[in-house]
Amino acid sequence: MKKLSIILFSVCCIMSFSCQYSKGVKIDLATGLSTSYNGLTIDDIYLADENGNRLGDNKITMGSKLAVVATGVDYFTEKDGKVFPGCSILLTDKTGEEILNLPDAFADMVNGTTASEAKILQASLNTGDPMIVGETYHLYVRFYDKNNKENEIVANVDLLMKE
Repeated sequence: MKKLSIILFSVCCIMSFSCQYSKGVKIDLATGLSTSYNGLTIDDIYLADENGNRLGDNKITMGSKLAVVATGVDYFTEKDGKVFPGCSILLTDKTGEEILNLPDAFADMVNGTTASEAKILQASLNTGDPMIVGETYHLYVRFYDKNNKENEIVANVDLLMKE
């Protein structure tokens, strides 16, 4: 019985270590960016300005461009040497009214890309009308694997518009 338990334990350990499974949460305390991931991995995720510089807070200048940048993204399902990332972007006001709803910002990537090119994913947002200075908006970004839609990275942040 003891031998059977040891063998069973060993098999379970080997199986769990051989699976490509990833699940976790990251929170950027400076900006409030909250991220969960399942099936895909990330090294880092952050808010960036239009020059790619990491933002130190969630106060965004009206008329500027910002991005949610995920680095070290891995474990896409490959087909014929290509991966097919997707990206949905949703921006709502404080009442939940949709300002922007983009189901797939990567829709033009019909032929896929290499896994190495998909290591960095970026969802960009231009701020402006109908947004209002002094108001808070909620940004929801979902990066996902089009070949396995359960594999995803979901990021949420409240943005405060400033002059």
